[in-house]
Amino acid sequence: MSNQQLTNPKRWSKVRRSQRIELTVPVVVHSPPKEGPQFSERAQTLVVNAHGALMVLAEKVARKQRLLMQNIASGEQKECHVVYVKKEVTGPTKVAVEFVQPAPTFWRIAYPPGDWTTST
Repeated sequence: MSNQQLTNPKRWSKVRRSQRIELTVPVVVHSPPKEGPQFSERAQTLVVNAHGALMVLAEKVARKQRLLMQNIASGEQKECHVVYVKKEVTGPTKVAVEFVQPAPTFWRIAYPPGDWTTST
């Protein structure tokens, strides 16, 4: 894939279901009750969209693992699952999660991108 394909916003806007926004949102991520080893971790998002988020987690998680994510500011909680795990050689692990159902209001953004209202 060429660099132009990777950086061309028109190409990505056709592929992505909803626009991504670089936004730090404090969240608590934990395993659902009675599912595997229990953990709860306070984290912050790096990028959000109507369908999920990218964040840094210290806890080991696996693709397809079910999680619960709570927005600390609002108290709202949503079920999600891990879709991407990237362990860097140095530094923390980046984890992308996808909501079970799109949740464009979960992030409490005053003026969300226009495509967020059509993604629910």
